[in-house]
Amino acid sequence: MDRRVLLEHVRRTRLPPGRRARARSDARQIAAFLKQQGASRVVGIGSTFVPERRFTWRSDIDLAVAGLPIETFFSVSAQAEELTEFHIDIIPIESATESMHRTIREDGVDL
Repeated sequence: MDRRVLLEHVRRTRLPPGRRARARSDARQIAAFLKQQGASRVVGIGSTFVPERRFTWRSDIDLAVAGLPIETFFSVSAQAEELTEFHIDIIPIESATESMHRTIREDGVDL
């Protein structure tokens, strides 16, 4: 591979310092918003919250949420997206798979 191409790729994909910290801060703000909207529990999962996992320019904020009324789930999720520059995945705990429940138990961070 051409060295210039490689260096350009590294430059484009290198994260500015503090990017994971920014995602965590945004996640706390989003969790507070979700609780105002009726969520009883918000748990952060994934690379934003697990230091051993690689946080890249494609990383997002993954949140498992309990108690958010189904009638408002999609509108509240859309409003939550407006609170951050990161993509957000909001997973209802009530309908999560067993492997997701395991991830929440083992790696989740209550927000």
